[in-house]
Amino acid sequence: MRIVFLLPLLFVAGTACDRVTVRSRGDAGPDSLASLWESVDAGPTNFNAVSGNSANNVVVVGDQGTILHWDGTALLREESGTTANLRGVSVANENLAYAVGEQGTILRRQEGVWNAEVPLTNAVLNAVWAGVDSACAVGEQGVVLALSGGVWTLIPNPRNDNYYAITDSNDGLYAVGSLGVVSQVDVATRSISAAALPHYTKLLAGATRWSTGAYFVGVEGGFFFYAAGKATQASLPGSPFLHAVAVADGDVWVVGNQGFVAKLPGGQNPTIIPTPDDRWLVGVYAPSAADLWIVGRSGAILRGPPGVRGLDGGVP
Repeated sequence: MRIVFLLPLLFVAGTACDRVTVRSRGDAGPDSLASLWESVDAGPTNFNAVSGNSANNVVVVGDQGTILHWDGTALLREESGTTANLRGVSVANENLAYAVGEQGTILRRQEGVWNAEVPLTNAVLNAVWAGVDSACAVGEQGVVLALSGGVWTLIPNPRNDNYYAITDSNDGLYAVGSLGVVSQVDVATRSISAAALPHYTKLLAGATRWSTGAYFVGVEGGFFFYAAGKATQASLPGSPFLHAVAVADGDVWVVGNQGFVAKLPGGQNPTIIPTPDDRWLVGVYAPSAADLWIVGRSGAILRGPPGVRGLDGGVP
């Protein structure tokens, strides 16, 4: 079954026709920033991650094997072949993507079709990074899996920390997780080396590449730019639990608990952007400064940013 969100009609087609609704928070007036987000009523499913390689190729994954694909015109439900909760996704190009999740699940998307890779672990996999010729999945109990030469292998890891995010950078791949752990992963040599954030031993939940380094985010407003082994920290008001981070045209976007969204131009001077509800937001992808995708718990899918995208038929 495929569920299609048609732009002009704002309807969802499936076994039952449900209107796509724009959710509003009680204190969000019709002219407020919170009311200008595009919001898709996608049901109660928890969405856990979003990734893409362009404005016309975006993948959202969630619980019970849920996968949605945006092709620039419609948001389509794709068959995953699994009921495992999917925790992470990475889109390499128009024809290749990987999703990972519970029970060591790894799915590969080619030409619009998802197939399961042979599992190498029963551990929960929380995140994945994918290139054209290689990939790396990370998860709980220090599990790190590398794809090279078409073969997945388990990389020996002296640590058993839980990893929650992974990103590439000029220095290679970095996986981050509990207790402020930062591990550099070399897929080619199948090796892991430890790094750390000074004076930060709290959970890191999100990571993304930018310029010469990478951004990491976590609990209590943890926000770091990391490059060449050095970390620069910025503070966010309210000390929110930050789950994910994305960069577009020099603007950094972070999302977190209770509908938290903030914009940091150049990674500085955060501005909190109101959202239509207070659900936990756990994933963000920004094809450009004018096109932002945010996903989260209980069916949260927001598209913005407000004031840039209007409700003029742009709801996916």
